[in-house]
Amino acid sequence: MWSMSQLYVAHYGDPDGKPLVFIHGWGMHSSVWHPLVERLAHYSVTLIDLPGLGRSADLIPDPYSLDAVVELLADVAPEKAAWLGWSLGGIAAMAFAEQYPERVSKLVTLATSPCFVQRDDWSAGMAPQVFAEFEASLKDNPVKTLQRFNMLQVQGSVSARSDLKQLKLLLAETSQPSETGLSHSLALLRDDYRYLFSGIKLPVLHILCQLDSLAPAEIASGLVGLCPTAKVEVLSEQSHVPLVSAPEKVVALLESWL
Repeated sequence: MWSMSQLYVAHYGDPDGKPLVFIHGWGMHSSVWHPLVERLAHYSVTLIDLPGLGRSADLIPDPYSLDAVVELLADVAPEKAAWLGWSLGGIAAMAFAEQYPERVSKLVTLATSPCFVQRDDWSAGMAPQVFAEFEASLKDNPVKTLQRFNMLQVQGSVSARSDLKQLKLLLAETSQPSETGLSHSLALLRDDYRYLFSGIKLPVLHILCQLDSLAPAEIASGLVGLCPTAKVEVLSEQSHVPLVSAPEKVVALLESWL
């Protein structure tokens, strides 16, 4: 039975199948993985809601830090599995692999950048001022800010309208998280995580998307530079939400890697 003192966890597929853990992105929850899960019935899939979000909305560590997120994940994750993290979830999965390498067989990030906010030596990200304005708007109007973020996620996709509709349906499966949970988890996206990407010793696949404005495909060479052993794939004609717009393509890459 799920405890309110632990992150929300859901299990799907074959309990005896190869174990997979999926971690969602900011403002979302684990139901966003359902289009993939439907195609992975022969795996043992664990979905986890990050603290402050989804069905873990009431669980907010103090302080809310990446280390605290990792420790909460460690309490509920399988003893060993392949991990797939989307967007912010990719950062959480990388951090988990750094602290618990013995519990991660392989690692996949999807639409994840080590720097979602620009740095002097990393231009492919959101301008710091734009990010600060986004944080401020979240405090003023969380609902409107989430709607704006969803628009950013589907931006550029030829299927943007249907992608947005599907995102809304999936998000409606739970009540909206509090501004506190949204703000704390958003703050994690401000930091520079290149140390995680360069320090990884496990087999890792980074999946980027050609039309993604949040984790641009142009960072591919930068990811290889951080870790020459990492494999990088770019999904053509996809925005930030390929798990919704092209789940069959994500599953094909995932299974070829596993």
